[in-house]
Amino acid sequence: MSYDGSLAEGPVGNKLTGKLGVGEIVLMVVATASPLAVMVANLPLIVLLGNGPAAPVDALIAMIIMLLFTVGFISMSRYIKNSGAFYAYIQKGLGRITGLGSATLALCSYSLILIAIEGFFGYALADTLKTFLGIEIPWQVLSLAIVAVVGYFGYRHIELSAKVLGIALILEILIVIAVDFAVISQQGLAALDTRVFALETITSGSPGFGIMFAIFCFIGFEATVVFREEARDPERTIPIATYAAAIGVGIFYFVSMWCFVGGVGFDRVLPFAEEHPGDVYLLVSEQFLGTAAKDAMQLLLITSLFAVVLSLHNVVVRYTYILGSYGAFPRFLSDIHPRNGSPHKASLVQTLCSLAVLAVVMAIGLDPVTQVYAWGATAGTIGYMFLLALTCVGVLVFFASTDGGTSRWVSVVAPLGALAGILFCIWIAIDNLPTLVGGENPYPIAFGIALTIAASFLVGVIMAAFIRARRPERYLELKALT
Repeated sequence: MSYDGSLAEGPVGNKLTGKLGVGEIVLMVVATASPLAVMVANLPLIVLLGNGPAAPVDALIAMIIMLLFTVGFISMSRYIKNSGAFYAYIQKGLGRITGLGSATLALCSYSLILIAIEGFFGYALADTLKTFLGIEIPWQVLSLAIVAVVGYFGYRHIELSAKVLGIALILEILIVIAVDFAVISQQGLAALDTRVFALETITSGSPGFGIMFAIFCFIGFEATVVFREEARDPERTIPIATYAAAIGVGIFYFVSMWCFVGGVGFDRVLPFAEEHPGDVYLLVSEQFLGTAAKDAMQLLLITSLFAVVLSLHNVVVRYTYILGSYGAFPRFLSDIHPRNGSPHKASLVQTLCSLAVLAVVMAIGLDPVTQVYAWGATAGTIGYMFLLALTCVGVLVFFASTDGGTSRWVSVVAPLGALAGILFCIWIAIDNLPTLVGGENPYPIAFGIALTIAASFLVGVIMAAFIRARRPERYLELKALT
């Protein structure tokens, strides 16, 4: 089989279609990161478990790590011609067996995060409906309904999802920016307290935890390359979108967290977060913008969660699609809808999987927040960090064996810097996994999470070894995944 680097003439003759520009792709990435959900739910964790008022510095360090990662990632992208995302880079550098292992790890990680948020979304929506309308609907019903609605959007053309994500994302970004402006306008530039940069502030508490949770804020980062086939002029669009997403998200978090610390007060931020861990950012918005803004933020948190779920669904579906295209998964998963140009069968399968898993956790009686969300998001995010680390190694190995005239900054220094930062975060996460899981007896769940991550990688490794031994012609097709 000959391969020219394009999926247009792939084994099944299918190709996704779309005209996504830089702005639309950036929206996909930022929607997955969910800026408002980060400020409401993740910021308190950075403050409480990390290093308190140094939260904006943690965001800045995380941005630097992701930018270092982007340098090698984008430079290598000119050798990757499909929408295979991280695992295409890993396979290019480390071979097909490791590549397919990383693909199943990615699919499992993103699916766990997706299902975790779908469960949490149902709970949050149920609480919102009860608070504002007095309507009581079980979270289980709402979670299943959300999965069905997202499945519908996944069945349609990608540009419909982009428009929905864009509206939801712009609204949530605007309200966070409004809080930033309110803090600065009412307190002046003094609100931007420079003590957050002091060494004693950064090293207080657990800075490793703070940076780790800040890295979590960038999840979905690879969505830029996942949508390569549906992008307009991908050779130009994807690099610009990736850098724009990393810099834009990083600066947004840095400034907003800095304003948050100033709004609460440098010396009060830690005790205030301890007193109000669940609604600390909502209370700050109420203080500076009024009760109406707080209510609006609660409502926008719902649209933010919907944007996250829709974006993650699209990412998981495109993983499934590309694996089906080259025979790692059943071929029908790569079928393209004749009118919508979407991977509709892969979307349907993902929807059914979410429904099935949620039905099981509901039958068992797991709590949607402390168990479904906490366990799923923790497992998925640790798996995501392993993907980042493997990609850095893949970039290093690839450029070490390729004489492409690439500078040492691009081929060695930047990827090594990113790898060091990511491995540090992985070590912190694994070392403190019981704390992240929580509960009275977290060790069995922590062990189960570690086992799930390892098993999801080994499944792909075993699949690749089996295909190589029993179906060598299909193993050759796997080479075209890059």
